Amino acid sequence: MVRTKEEFPPSYFKLGAGDTKACLAAGFSRNNVHVNNSLFNRTRPVQIHPDSLYNQVVLLSSKEDEERCDNAEEPDPCDDSVEQDPALNLVALTVLGLRLIFLKTVVFNVLMTLRLWISQ
Repeated sequence: MVRTKEEFPPSYFKLGAGDTKACLAAGFSRNNVHVNNSLFNRTRPVQIHPDSLYNQVVLLSSKEDEERCDNAEEPDPCDDSVEQDPALNLVALTVLGLRLIFLKTVVFNVLMTLRLWISQ
C-alpha cells in the first residue's frame, strides 16, 4: 500500500541577535523544497525525527541575503486570541486561597511555639 504524503510549504523566519542574523525555514516536508531559492544552497536541511518535517537555517552575510530572506514566502499570521475559562479562574483563585490559609496556619503555629518556649 502506497501512502501519499502531505506536502507542507516552509515557514520563513528572520532571526537576529546583535550583528548576527539568520534566516530559518521551518516545517517543510520535502528535502529539495528550496530549489528556487539559492540562499539555502549553502546549508542542508535537518530532519529531527524520521518521517517528520525538515528545518533549515542559513546565516545572512550581506544585504542581498537579507532581502532574499525577506522576499521568501511569508508565514500565515496566526490568531493568538485566548479565551478565558471561568472554571480555570475559579480553580486558580481557590488554590490561592488555600495557600493563604496554609501560610496563616504555619505562621500561627510558629508564633505559638515561640510563645511556649519563652514562657518556660
